[in-house]
Amino acid sequence: MAEPKHAGPALVGPHDLPADAPRADILFTAPLVVIQTATAAGYGLWMVLGTSLALGLYPDGRGEVLVPLSIGLVFASLGLIATCLRLGFAQDWHGWNPAKRMMPTIEGLVAMANYLPMLALAGLARGGNDFWATRLTGATLAVCTLATLVFTARSASRQLPAAIAAVANTQPLGRTVSAVFAGGLWFWVCIALQSETSLDPLTHWRLGLLAVALALGIVEGMRWRALRQLAEERGVPDRFTTGGAAGRLLIGRVGVAVLSVGLPCLLLVSHPAGRLLALAAGLAALSCGIGQCLEQRLYGRAYAQLVVA
Repeated sequence: MAEPKHAGPALVGPHDLPADAPRADILFTAPLVVIQTATAAGYGLWMVLGTSLALGLYPDGRGEVLVPLSIGLVFASLGLIATCLRLGFAQDWHGWNPAKRMMPTIEGLVAMANYLPMLALAGLARGGNDFWATRLTGATLAVCTLATLVFTARSASRQLPAAIAAVANTQPLGRTVSAVFAGGLWFWVCIALQSETSLDPLTHWRLGLLAVALALGIVEGMRWRALRQLAEERGVPDRFTTGGAAGRLLIGRVGVAVLSVGLPCLLLVSHPAGRLLALAAGLAALSCGIGQCLEQRLYGRAYAQLVVA
């Protein structure tokens, strides 16, 4: 979801911002952060599902396909719904406001393209997922979601200063990795709720999620390193390394890392059985979502403190 384009004073100097750029503080408001995180998780869920179907690794069953498609539909559509309801924090969706202009932007069209393979896949889900058309449609859905995450992130980052783009997590790499990890955990929830047999603790997608979690930790470290470099450029290199503020920031970062990556990975590795499996999967997905929202807010506050120093 693209950020609203409000006019007003920004947290950085006027020479750093385009004329129509959104205010930096608006990028970190709780409603926008929640919608952006949920939307990315929806795309990530569709990507994981489509890839599994394309590779023939997903179990047969109509409900097994429709449930993750439906959950992804709710998540991915939150931004568009908020814009159509004219909520104050969501004045446009990928630069498009249906109440003000007829045709969506290019970014909006790319995002809407996901609905075509999603609907086709819902129609093809008839119990057997080895049908070539089902696998081809799954691959198409995975490609469309990846294109949406990358293209819309690049488009948004062009309208923002580089530092704010990193804070808003609009860079393609960070957004894609976060989306795949969160979506993969929701994929685990769908499997845990519908599977009638015990799951192998070393399944391919579990190992894949652990690898994505490692990549996510590296990406988040890169983002915080970029913030430290910005502090050095502004002549306050000790802003986040010494003093009480640095200690609180470190505690916050550790807490966020535990929620977004640590606890989900622990639950993945522990592999609970029986009814605890669905509970563990749901807890991991919720913990990741909350952690990603808090990480975005924490990074935003740290950046705001830096630029007003």
